[in-house]
Amino acid sequence: MASLLSRQPWKGLLPSTRPLPEWSLRMSVIRDLVLQLHEYNVATLSNDMASVQADHERFPDRFALAAPADLHLYTGVLRPDAATQPAAVGGLWYPSPPPAGAFADDEKIALHVPGGAFVLAFGQDMHGRDVAGAMARHLGVSRTFVAQYRLSSAGGEDTRFPAALQDILTVYRYVLSLGVRPQNVLLSGDSAGGQPGTRAAAPPGGDRRAAAAAARRRAALVALGARHGQRGRRVRGEPARGDRQYAVQPAAVGCRGLPAGGGQTPVADEQLPYISPLHHPFRTCVPLFIHAGGAEVFYDDVRAFAGQMAAVDGNRVRFAETAIAGHDLIMSYAGLGLEAELEVAMSDARDLLSGET
Repeated sequence: MASLLSRQPWKGLLPSTRPLPEWSLRMSVIRDLVLQLHEYNVATLSNDMASVQADHERFPDRFALAAPADLHLYTGVLRPDAATQPAAVGGLWYPSPPPAGAFADDEKIALHVPGGAFVLAFGQDMHGRDVAGAMARHLGVSRTFVAQYRLSSAGGEDTRFPAALQDILTVYRYVLSLGVRPQNVLLSGDSAGGQPGTRAAAPPGGDRRAAAAAARRRAALVALGARHGQRGRRVRGEPARGDRQYAVQPAAVGCRGLPAGGGQTPVADEQLPYISPLHHPFRTCVPLFIHAGGAEVFYDDVRAFAGQMAAVDGNRVRFAETAIAGHDLIMSYAGLGLEAELEVAMSDARDLLSGET
């Protein structure tokens, strides 16, 4: 019979029963609850998009719907086909939408791409507030737009790969259409949402001029899971207490969530680098800040990807880790009480943006 201390709500009362002794009781309990929520979503095939749409309706003053850009911009792997066409993309502004044509030359806008392995929705207001707050406090961003791309778990052909990447280009062009200078757009992404951020510097089609202009001061902030559709190893640094996940990652939903179409559509060679970035480094003139939690299952993969990107001639990459953090610090820091740890990580990002080495 299992020990009483191995069950909720007693689990984690003693440091010796926690995934890592350094973790607080708060971190241990919340991480376990989050894991159970993810497992519930997997079991019920729920993608939580309904809660995102409900938030969009709750905050009409901050909601914006980005219309598709000119079709000639969606080229390469973003090329529309008979089933998957660019679509309107909804999102929320923080703290408020920008007034038309009122941007200062040095005003910075963040465009944030939430994670979720392309199958779970994380564009809710509660997540957006924490991300936008971090951007404003630590990176001098005046406004943040959090967009929710289409999810492959929706089941329709119009939501399969490359729908999510088309949506990120749609939102980026929307932000530029408001009068923001490209060099003042800061792309950020958490978990799987970091993948579009890394590729923004080398888009597959017609947005190259804007990306090159943005390269002077924009960085993609990435906290990505490098192997979508796999259950990871046990928590890095955790003693052999079993392989139950505490550093929860949305990719645990399994291969039905692959952006290539719910695991049913084969992944073409040209698509693979846009789905799993590990072992697919590329050259970019945009500085990249890549972060990993020292206690997350993706740590080795994220660090390896950062090293591969840094090895490409001309790339400017900074990798940072937070020793006690699990997956996705920028979205989870407030709930886990890791504000001080986030400040350290964001100071590294700020140095990169300012050109310091």
